[in-house]
Amino acid sequence: MKIPRIVASVILKKENKILLVKEVLEDFKEHWIFPGGGVDFGETITEAAKREVKEEIGLDIEIKEFLGFKEAIFPQYKYHTVIFFFIGESSNDKIIKSDKILDAKYFSKEEIKNLKLVQSAEWILEDYIKKVF
Repeated sequence: MKIPRIVASVILKKENKILLVKEVLEDFKEHWIFPGGGVDFGETITEAAKREVKEEIGLDIEIKEFLGFKEAIFPQYKYHTVIFFFIGESSNDKIIKSDKILDAKYFSKEEIKNLKLVQSAEWILEDYIKKVF
């Protein structure tokens, strides 16, 4: 029996745009996703969210609000993840991409409609679009 993976993702806003990243991982490099990643043992979900954003794009953030969670279950891959979404804020906008990130950009609500997003990002935006924008 496998244990579900716990993930923390952060929605960062700037001038009515939100930040999305493309990861180097094969499964994600064609899709945009919110910055974030797995929770390490002994770490809180908000600590993981802050750490992952710092590691991926070099920003120190403050968590402002818990937005919700989504589950992604793919039996064919024996993959189950629970993703917790937060709205975060950074006083610095200088993105420094790590070697795990192919690209990082801010997008408007209109621009996002034309992007290929990972399924969990689509779900959270559908449910919370008014709160996010």
